Amino acid sequence: MEAWSTKKIKNGVMCFVLQNQIIGGRFFRSTLGPELIRMKSILSSLQEGKKEVSSEWSAADAFAHLRALSFPETEEDECRSHVVSTWSLLDAGIDVFYEVLNDKDERILYSEGEGKSIGELILPLNTVLDVFQSAVAGLEAILNASEGKEGA
Repeated sequence: MEAWSTKKIKNGVMCFVLQNQIIGGRFFRSTLGPELIRMKSILSSLQEGKKEVSSEWSAADAFAHLRALSFPETEEDECRSHVVSTWSLLDAGIDVFYEVLNDKDERILYSEGEGKSIGELILPLNTVLDVFQSAVAGLEAILNASEGKEGA
């Protein structure tokens, strides 16, 4: 793994998907399985179409508000309804938030860590949902095709 690591990619897992099958089988299913579960849980939030922040707010102000809302101070108030980061992104300190702006648009706000700049994407409504649905379907197909195949 060290041979292909870069400053931007560390502690990653490299795998190959050939003919819709994971080469490396069981190891990658155990790594990708939790990501699939997380992506499925994100789908329900996306289907609800969360709207929390005024579209007039700056990206930085909206990000700060969604971060405070999604990661409350106490565990018993745990919410995370606007977070669309997968587990591996959260582990890397990358926060990605989603919200509906109006009946036509949605936005993604993201940062690669504390003190880093805030990125913003304005997209047509349901774009993120469509991407997540496609990703979940593709990942499920890959994991199912590889299931039970020794050496796959």
